[in-house]
Amino acid sequence: MAEYVATTSPGKANYFPAIDGLRLLASINIVMLHLGSSNALAYMSDCKWLMPIIDAPAFAAGIFYVFAGFLFASKFNDPDRRIATIPFMFSRIAKLYRLHFFMTLLMFVVLVFKFSGYSHLPSLGELGDCASRGLAAMAHPWRSLLLHLSLTWSIVPDLGMKLNEPSWSLTSFFVCYAITPWFSRWLFRQNRRTLWILFGAVFVPGIVWAAVFGLTGNLWFDGYAAKYRFFHMFAPVRIFEYIFGMVIFRLYKEGFFDFLKRDYVSGLAQAVLLAALYGSLFLMGPSNNPGVNYFIHHSFPILVYGMFVLSLLSGKGFMARFFCIGIVRRVGRASFYPYLIHLPFITIAWGICNLNCPKNTVLFMVFVYAVSTLYMEFKTWRRKRKKAVGN
Repeated sequence: MAEYVATTSPGKANYFPAIDGLRLLASINIVMLHLGSSNALAYMSDCKWLMPIIDAPAFAAGIFYVFAGFLFASKFNDPDRRIATIPFMFSRIAKLYRLHFFMTLLMFVVLVFKFSGYSHLPSLGELGDCASRGLAAMAHPWRSLLLHLSLTWSIVPDLGMKLNEPSWSLTSFFVCYAITPWFSRWLFRQNRRTLWILFGAVFVPGIVWAAVFGLTGNLWFDGYAAKYRFFHMFAPVRIFEYIFGMVIFRLYKEGFFDFLKRDYVSGLAQAVLLAALYGSLFLMGPSNNPGVNYFIHHSFPILVYGMFVLSLLSGKGFMARFFCIGIVRRVGRASFYPYLIHLPFITIAWGICNLNCPKNTVLFMVFVYAVSTLYMEFKTWRRKRKKAVGN
C-alpha cells in the first residue's frame, strides 16, 4: 500500500488522510449506538465483549470535536491569513444546517404519524385526522420543532421532545466555528509554555462539569435521563474539546509528537490507545457515583482521542494504513451526513421491517452510508464542474 504523508507546503493547509477513516469509525459507532437504543441489536446482546463498545460508545461525540478542532487549526495554520468569520460561518451553515432542517421536518412528520395510532398510510381524506391525532399525542410538538430548527433544543432540552437528537451537536459546533478564526490567530502567537498550559487547562471545565453532575441531584429536571441529556449536550464544555484539538495541532507543528511518526512507535501507540479506550468502558458501572462514570465516559476519552489522532497523522501503523484505504476515506469524508440523518431513517425502517436481525442491520447501514457517500461525491463533482466552467 502506498504511504500517505501530510501536505506541508507553505501557505497550504495540511491534509491527513487517515483522519477520514477515523471519521467513519466514529460515525458508525454513533449510528450503532442509536440502533441499539431502538432495540435493533437485541440479537447481539450475548456479545459481552462487543456491546460495551456500542452502548457506551467507545467513540463518543467528543471525538468529532477533537479532530474538528485539529483539522480547522491545520486549515488556518497561517497566522497572517485574514479569515473572515461571517463567510466562514455561512459556508458551514450551508453545508450542515440545510440537512438538519430537512431531517428535522422529516422526523416531525414521521413522529406525527407514529403517535397518531394509524397502522396504515392515511389516504388524502384521512390526513387531517392523522395529523390532529398525532399532534394531540405529542408533547409540545410545535415548540419542540421551533427549538430544533433554531438550534436551541440542546440548551433547554426539557422544554421540548427530541426530534432529530444528533442535531444537538450543531449548536456547539456553530459556536466552535464562530471562535475558530480569531482563536486560531491568537493560538499561533503563543509560545510553547502557554501551549502546554492550555493542553492541561482545557480538561478543567470537563472535570468540573463531571463533579457538578455527580454531586447534585436531579436539579430542575424531571429525572436522571433528562439531566444527563443536558450535561451531555452542554455547548460550552464541548467548546473546550474542540480547543483541545486546536492545541494539539499547534504542539504537533512544534514537533513535540514527532516520535509518533516512526513505524513501530505509531502502530504501538495506536494499539495501546485503543486498548485503554476499550478498557475504560468496563470501569463504568451502576455502583459508581454518576460523576465518576461521566468522567470516564466524557473526560478521559478526550485525551485518548487526541493522542489517537496524533498517532494516525503519518499514515503509519495498522489502523492508519487501514484508514488510508481509498474506499474507507471516501465513505469517511461523508460520515457526518449519516450522523445527522440516521435517526429519522431508523424510525422509518422500523415501520417497514424488523430491524432486529443481522441482515436488516447490514442493509440499513449500507443504505445510509451509500446514500451519504453518493451525495458527497455528487457535491464534489458539481463543485469541480462549476470551477471548470468558470475557468
